[in-house]
Amino acid sequence: MKRKITLLFVLTALMTSPLLFNPAVKAQTAGTFTCVYTTTATGGYTPKNCLAAWIETSAGTFVKTKFKYCSSGNLDHLATWTGKSGQNVVDALTGSTRTANGLMTLVWNGTDVAGTLVADGTYKVWIEFAFASSLTTGKIVQSFSFTKGATADHQAPANLTNLTGITTDWVPASGAGIDNLEAKPEFTVSPNPVTNLSMIKYTLKEFSDVTVSLYDITGKLVYVLLDDNQTAGNYSLPISTQGNLKPGVYLIKINTGKTQQTQRVLVSE
Repeated sequence: MKRKITLLFVLTALMTSPLLFNPAVKAQTAGTFTCVYTTTATGGYTPKNCLAAWIETSAGTFVKTKFKYCSSGNLDHLATWTGKSGQNVVDALTGSTRTANGLMTLVWNGTDVAGTLVADGTYKVWIEFAFASSLTTGKIVQSFSFTKGATADHQAPANLTNLTGITTDWVPASGAGIDNLEAKPEFTVSPNPVTNLSMIKYTLKEFSDVTVSLYDITGKLVYVLLDDNQTAGNYSLPISTQGNLKPGVYLIKINTGKTQQTQRVLVSE
């Protein structure tokens, strides 16, 4: 009787556990968020500028800094970032005041400053960009919302006066728009991110009709890299940033007729 009572108590405790039935407990999908944009400015101290970028929850809770480029004596120009982050720069790219404008590529792995994967939901990437002596003018503070979850999220916000070519992409590790990403792909892309020239390396176990294609993050075909019959063996195929390949997140898909593998690549300037 004592054993039955104990078992009943354990089962009751499990059935009423908030970890099992609390709707507030959310999934924690691994993946990569990328935000690409170009800073532009005239007047003030241009081309010198201060720049910060960070991740927040939809409720405004600070998650992690990704960029902080500003000399210590000019941090009053990044007042929003300073107030939100407390100047926390764990895992951030940092440096002194920038001396030029140009393309920026922010990458976030979905974790907070403790390295813990955060819950799925709506997040914001914030950008604070200052290029004048005034603390209130000659600057921009702007956020862009995105959804972290089990499905890919691609957005292209409209250009702003001092931020152009803006794209945001959340790509979950277990799936990315057109296919599921295999846990152990039969091909690699190195180096990744692609900055100039990278190599796609793959192995065929038998004679195959091979198609290697490049897609943007929305699943739109950019171009076909290879469409040919190949015998069993090891192969290498170059991918270059030359031409019309703009910075951002892309998907490379290899189809052999029997199997299909997908790898995510980041193209940066």
